[in-house]
Amino acid sequence: MYYRSFLFSVCVLICACDKIEYPVEKKNNVQGSTFIEKNNLNYSNAKKVLLEDYTGHTCGNCPPAAEIAEQLATTYGSSVVVLAVHAGFFSRIKLPDYPVTYTSTAGNDWDGNSGFGVSAVGNPNGMVNRKDFGGGRIQKESNWSSLVNTALKLPFLIKLDLFTSYDSTVRALNTRVKATFKASYPNPTKLCLILYEDHIFGAQTDYRKSPDLVSNYEFNHVLRGSINGSWGSDLSTKATSLGDTMSVSTLNFSIKPEYKDRHIVVVAIAYDAISREVLQVDKLKIRD
Repeated sequence: MYYRSFLFSVCVLICACDKIEYPVEKKNNVQGSTFIEKNNLNYSNAKKVLLEDYTGHTCGNCPPAAEIAEQLATTYGSSVVVLAVHAGFFSRIKLPDYPVTYTSTAGNDWDGNSGFGVSAVGNPNGMVNRKDFGGGRIQKESNWSSLVNTALKLPFLIKLDLFTSYDSTVRALNTRVKATFKASYPNPTKLCLILYEDHIFGAQTDYRKSPDLVSNYEFNHVLRGSINGSWGSDLSTKATSLGDTMSVSTLNFSIKPEYKDRHIVVVAIAYDAISREVLQVDKLKIRD
């Protein structure tokens, strides 16, 4: 059974890692008995970049930005992880045409006063690795392509090996991320585990259309929420050295019944705990 090997792996990490600084979401028993096992080992040993598209379903200028993000995801493949964050004024329910919202607690926290304030600047806008490349970290979609290209050339600092085991009957998800530092790093680091969903259909304003209400718009990369809190868990509370390893594990995270689990992707985001700059990101579908 995978869940046994999963728990054994956690125990091995506790005994063998150079530095152990991680919380585990503890529950009495692993839920489920028939697990779908997945990992990203075939593509984890490479630099990746996070592109966050802050958007909303009543933002008529947002669909062109989403198309730019999708094109970058297609061009760069697994090297670029796109995340559509619905937050701010344009993401609210607006009856009768917009009866649902795609906001999340994590997205609202990232967008709020203690976060990055992207929607306050106006949608669409986004961030590439949450890094200030000059002129601020919030960037228009016209800059995303060049900034992604620049970010991919930065040093590969952390290898993220991501493992999931998912029981589709009880919809319980177990995750483990092993982080291996490819170079020394001076600051404390954190890891956030989030979910996004593809192929969601609903109403979207698109000013290029007449009428501008698109009733069956396809939303992709939609942030659904965080597994271990909006700002994640500690990887290390101090400087790290080349070869240091840490692990973050969670058990029995419940996938909501309204989410289509075949379209759910886990994303691991490792970032600088002081500057919040993303150092590495990787992703994994929980089932085929």
